[in-house]
Amino acid sequence: MADAVPPPHVVVVGAGIIGLTTALSLAAARLYTVTVVTRDTDATSADDARVYTSAGSGGFWMPFHCEPEALVRGWAASTLDVLVAEACSPRSGVHVFPGVLLHPRAPAAVPPPPWWSALPKLSFAPVGADHPRVPPGYPGGYYFESPIAEMDTYLSVLRARAAAAGVRLMVLDKDLVAGSAQSLLAAVREVVDAPRDWSGDGCGGSGREGAAAPLPSPSVVVNCAGLGSVALVGDTTLTPARGVTVVVEPTSPVTGFVSETSTGEGRELAYVLNRGPKRLTVGGTYHEGDWSRSAPAAEVDALLARAAAVVPAVRSAKVLRQWVGLRPARAAGIRLEAEQVLPTAGGTDGGSGNPGGVVVHNYGHGGGGVTVCWGCANDAVRLVGEAVRDERVAE
Repeated sequence: MADAVPPPHVVVVGAGIIGLTTALSLAAARLYTVTVVTRDTDATSADDARVYTSAGSGGFWMPFHCEPEALVRGWAASTLDVLVAEACSPRSGVHVFPGVLLHPRAPAAVPPPPWWSALPKLSFAPVGADHPRVPPGYPGGYYFESPIAEMDTYLSVLRARAAAAGVRLMVLDKDLVAGSAQSLLAAVREVVDAPRDWSGDGCGGSGREGAAAPLPSPSVVVNCAGLGSVALVGDTTLTPARGVTVVVEPTSPVTGFVSETSTGEGRELAYVLNRGPKRLTVGGTYHEGDWSRSAPAAEVDALLARAAAVVPAVRSAKVLRQWVGLRPARAAGIRLEAEQVLPTAGGTDGGSGNPGGVVVHNYGHGGGGVTVCWGCANDAVRLVGEAVRDERVAE
């Protein structure tokens, strides 16, 4: 009897919200062996040398600096459906809250409803200055109900689900060295194909007993490295959009969210979001081209003052944590496409060269990673399926 053909091995680079949702969606297809390769698995404070963006984000579903709109519409709607369903489980870390997107103060014009206002799950409606969620000095806003993920919890839940689905997590002790899709594919193969005892590994931390059976070398890599794609595939159109958030514990309960409307460049705007039952995420900033991971005291003080103007409970709240994240902004918007890597022949030194493959890119989500993650993951799985099918047809 002929040996069974092992399922294709797909490696996801990156373990933020984009990488984890992509890995879970691949595992759910039950067609692949899935490995996640990452340097970072947690984020704690603004001063840490290594953090990744997802764990410090506000976890708020609302399209924000996320393009191209024609594609984001579908991705955001699909993700909204998933997050609303997640909110039915109290342990997921996702909850649906009511809130208001405030109109700019006079004399600025009242903006038209955003394109996503038509999504029925949001219960979107215009409200006036007399609405209880509209603070003094604002002419009104748009009321809606939206999911907010408490990201520490939600990412942990996703890692545990991935481990239960058989996804392997490989935490690297040094950066992958690449600069193109071809070199990324080669670098991933080098670290994944090396002999390894998987005891203690696993997305949920429980892992497997003993050394795992060797896996076939991956022919498809999914690049979910966010801003890391500047170095990994040489995408110089990516730029950081630096954001500062502060997690606080208010002295009086605050339920829901309030956000100013982004106007002009939208570099500073106040928002206050629930982050679990007794905490708030306070923001925020959006500074493109700024690579700094520090948060000067004056910047944090100004951020808190803006937020206190819309939610007075912030003024007396206890500061628990401040954090700086670098959103992966991209001039052309999200990159979600497959790139074919041609095989290379061996050199004059007798080397064997490198087999070809495919890199599926899923990065550049700007300020909308949580808003589009599951929708983008679905499209990434489709692209992986097409790549695997084409490879088999060519054999």
